[in-house]
Amino acid sequence: MLRRNLKAHIKVHGLVVLSAATRQLAHPERRRLAKSRLTRHYPATEPLLRVLSALNLPLPEGGLAALRLWGQTGEKPAGWHAAADPVCLEAGLNRLYLRVLSGPELPEHDVAEIFQHLQDALAADRSWSLFRRGTCGYLQSDQAMSTASASPQVAQGDSPGDFLPEGEQARAHDRLQGEVQMCLHENAVNRRRERAGMHPVNALWFWGGGTAPGQSTTALPPLYADDPLFTGYWLSRSAQAAPWPEDFDACLEASPQGFVAVAPTAEPAGEAGDSGAGLRVLFRMLEEGRLRRLTLLFPDGLRADCRRSDRLRWWRRDLEALSGLPAR
Repeated sequence: MLRRNLKAHIKVHGLVVLSAATRQLAHPERRRLAKSRLTRHYPATEPLLRVLSALNLPLPEGGLAALRLWGQTGEKPAGWHAAADPVCLEAGLNRLYLRVLSGPELPEHDVAEIFQHLQDALAADRSWSLFRRGTCGYLQSDQAMSTASASPQVAQGDSPGDFLPEGEQARAHDRLQGEVQMCLHENAVNRRRERAGMHPVNALWFWGGGTAPGQSTTALPPLYADDPLFTGYWLSRSAQAAPWPEDFDACLEASPQGFVAVAPTAEPAGEAGDSGAGLRVLFRMLEEGRLRRLTLLFPDGLRADCRRSDRLRWWRRDLEALSGLPAR
């Protein structure tokens, strides 16, 4: 009975993580969103955790870094892992700020050279090692340590200290972080990057520490995403996961009972720079009755729960005023 109820809950439900913030949307899309049921999640948290909350599922039992590595390799990793992602810490007027490096800002050959240098300089005769998969870095250790409470994508633009561990448990983290920063200072890769006008990789962001959870079976909607953290969680639950198929119509065609999709950074199905194109496709599915429910999660913390009947509402919420909403 419980399984049947869960299937009914997810039937023809599109749950989509979008990369465009609401302020980037054009007026027609903002107007349509304003008629939906809007809530705001603050403080910022990982998109995966927001999706699990929307599905009324518990948070992962294991470390997020281990889940991400699982998603990259397709195999459950053994032992304790933390993500060790290359970042740039920038000095502001009175504090540091975290800058995420990605895409052209972080070519894989730079990451490979940095991790080889750190492994050679720091990891000899240690109980831990550093390695990478693509541009994602990892720390594997015989002993657990406290790590940052959020990924760099969530913490970017804020003061790193708001997310770093504190007190006695922070000692191992702070000692390793200091060694890494000293080793990266004036590194040959960073001298080359600065000559090219690029931001230096002057730190690693350690987060998501833990071990992979035991594999189990959970009734989840099919996933369409290129995000390895999402993929790793779906694999850990023996659920269907597939790469992003380029558009939302393909998601629904392959999974007519509902789906979860993580849209790539470049918004799908539209003219270059049109951040609302994918959203218009989803609204069309809703208006045509192909979706019964649509849940949209935006990077600025907004959640929109949309139904076809919302179009009949005569009143609208002001998206700009959502900063005054209480957090969920």
